[in-house]
Amino acid sequence: MTTSAIAWIDFADADRRKMIAAVSAFRDRDTRDELGFGSVRDALSDLLLPGTSTLQTRARYFLFVPWIYQHLEQRRVPSRRIGDRLRHDEIHLMSLLRESGERGVIGERSGASLQRFPSSIYWRGFSAWGIMRFAGSQQQYHRWLDTYYQRTRQGTRPEDGASLSELPQPIWDPNLPAASAGFLDEATFQLSPEEAAYLRERLLLTCPDAVLATMVDLCDPVNAVDYVWQHPQLARLTAEQLVLVDHARRFSEATYGAVLLYNLMLAELRDEPERSERYRADLVTWRESSLTAGLLSRPWDRGEFWQFVLDAGRIPAMTRRFVNRWLDLLPELLGPSEAADNHEARRLVRQRERWLKRGRSRFDSRRHLELWSGAAGLGQINYRWGVVRTLINDIVIGLGRE
Repeated sequence: MTTSAIAWIDFADADRRKMIAAVSAFRDRDTRDELGFGSVRDALSDLLLPGTSTLQTRARYFLFVPWIYQHLEQRRVPSRRIGDRLRHDEIHLMSLLRESGERGVIGERSGASLQRFPSSIYWRGFSAWGIMRFAGSQQQYHRWLDTYYQRTRQGTRPEDGASLSELPQPIWDPNLPAASAGFLDEATFQLSPEEAAYLRERLLLTCPDAVLATMVDLCDPVNAVDYVWQHPQLARLTAEQLVLVDHARRFSEATYGAVLLYNLMLAELRDEPERSERYRADLVTWRESSLTAGLLSRPWDRGEFWQFVLDAGRIPAMTRRFVNRWLDLLPELLGPSEAADNHEARRLVRQRERWLKRGRSRFDSRRHLELWSGAAGLGQINYRWGVVRTLINDIVIGLGRE
């Protein structure tokens, strides 16, 4: 097998930049967490939408994967073979879904070369939603299966003198809807009313205070809604949920300015006037939209915000310090002066990126600056909403609310 590659001789900056632009055209948009907001973002995401991830696509995977595992466990596939058998069945499921024209098939483009399969992507969600009772990683579970088979094979019964607590406990929730006999021969993402009701029940039992549970329980499907705080039925949330959503919105809007400023500074370093002007215009738009949304007009209880975040995740001290210093600058950045020219904000962003990347900082490394795609970490934080909106719609439509 031959491997294609692109190479060029380092003759001039202009030639090198043309080649980098050509390579960038084949890459997906750069959405990495360039300024280290990720720990705060993920903590808020887990509070709002527990058990979800950005790689999830459709709600029925929460059932497909347990069904496959149950199918393999019933045949007592040993620990040494479970990984290969699981991969085989997941590839088969992928092919079925792809051939049936379903949208949101994981591995639709990669096929068998996929790096992360649904079982891995949804693993944390199985525990968070109470679908699975094993407390451990997927690898630990695979290694443990032989022990589980041995315990169930012994057939310990209460009448033999053992207590009920000593009996092997089921791995998967006993109330999990049964898979149809041919679920690996034909597949669809459409949830039956019974399956949708089961997932709704799981959410109401395991995370009843989460926005996710309330939206599945009370709200109708939505499509053209980019952020959870734009949901047309937000009034159906509880008072505490609305407070959390407001904190999440404020953090998202405030930190987006730092991302725009970072990209502006890189465009200036690369001496790209047109791109620099676009980012300057974006910062003006950010200022106007932030003021319209009332980012400064209403007091923000930052102590309460951090209490929510710290209760949900571990936030590095340097991240908390950087966020607080950026938020302290908001009155200046949203004032009459150009946010793009605020020296303290520029110094703070540069200092943060250097601290995170060390020798790979684009402010110090010419090579890493040249590899900048033109939109590093760009995009306002949406807390997985773009993905979870589809999961919610799948369940709600399955319940008959269309």
